[in-house]
Amino acid sequence: MPLFLAIAVYLFLLAVLALVSAVETATHMARDFEQRSESAGSRVAQKLRRIAANPFLHLHRALLLSATLNLALAALGLHLVSGPLLKLGWHPWATAGLLFLTTVLVGDVLPKFIAARAPSEVLQGSLRLLDPLRPLLDPLAAWADRATEMLLARLVPRRVKTQPPVTRNEFETLVEMREEQGLLDTAEAEMLREALDIENLTVRDCMVPRVDLTLVSAEDKPARIEAALEQSAGRYVIVYGETPDMVEGVVDTLAWRLAGRPTWRKLRAEAPFVPETMPVLDLLDGPLRAGAGPVLIVDEYGGLEGLISQEEIADWLLHEAAPWLGEASEIRELGGGRYILDGGTRIDDVNRELGTDIDPGGLDTIGGLVFNQLAHVPKAGERIRMAGVELKVRRVVRARVLEVELRLPAVRMTEEVTE
Repeated sequence: MPLFLAIAVYLFLLAVLALVSAVETATHMARDFEQRSESAGSRVAQKLRRIAANPFLHLHRALLLSATLNLALAALGLHLVSGPLLKLGWHPWATAGLLFLTTVLVGDVLPKFIAARAPSEVLQGSLRLLDPLRPLLDPLAAWADRATEMLLARLVPRRVKTQPPVTRNEFETLVEMREEQGLLDTAEAEMLREALDIENLTVRDCMVPRVDLTLVSAEDKPARIEAALEQSAGRYVIVYGETPDMVEGVVDTLAWRLAGRPTWRKLRAEAPFVPETMPVLDLLDGPLRAGAGPVLIVDEYGGLEGLISQEEIADWLLHEAAPWLGEASEIRELGGGRYILDGGTRIDDVNRELGTDIDPGGLDTIGGLVFNQLAHVPKAGERIRMAGVELKVRRVVRARVLEVELRLPAVRMTEEVTE
């Protein structure tokens, strides 16, 4: 091959390699596909959305093309070093080093730097190159995958695990990497972290407590029971016998309405009982494995503590990433270092949101803590001081604290104003 033609082909392949290297980085780092696709043309917008839906497929094509180009450049470089350039008197080792340095800088480092600065623009521009090559690259990629699997099946013994289980630390690191690369947004990453914490979760942590359940006696008049089913805030109504701890069954109000509101006894179903200390993972692998029916939770004395279903577990997992619509009302700022807390607000959430250091003392909610500290049924206006904050009872219904006012110390208030 003549020297001029060899150099021209080399430069062309180097330019294509630079573009492919930029595409690799852009596919990892692009964060704003949706915003870019709205401002781009309709055809380009459709392609960008397709890439955002499955970036690994786009990356697979780029990696396959990159490997092919590197192989071609290596062969062409060897031809230049040992052929035309050697005849011109160029030292082979110096020439090989120069070509290698040029390939690395121009074909890899510089394009990736540019793509890191403007990933979406690079990816949008690369569509003109990679899209026409899809009919060629996709079959090659599929063939390469099958060939790799066949090779591994023959060379790797069956007793050797080709995919060892991922540890928790490795998975957390993987989530952080994907978040930094833009493949996961903040909400998705937070949801995955919440899912990891489920291994330390007990059913008590995410159950619907007894005070929030609708309970009716099986001896009540049918009209009263139907009214309770109609007005129940939760999906399930518990039917009990002589005492609320003697549960006879559970009625699904949604199924009751869909069935045309028949006699409640036709839809009464038995629910399994589990202890409040049972891990959620054991529950999902046991009573909740077959279906989505509710499970009743009892304390060590057999008393009814609450109810749990797959919905409550899902709500817990989505608590941080996608809070429910009433979440904002749990902690409301009044100004001047004063906050209104819902009685069911978890003490851990109060400490995290307000920077306080309230000791839960084995309790879950702020209302339960106030009740425990006062040691009697609270009345509106009663106050307690603990951990440097003042808690004032705002609203009580029967024996339940529904609303508490929290006042931060004056030192904290001054620091917040200064900041």
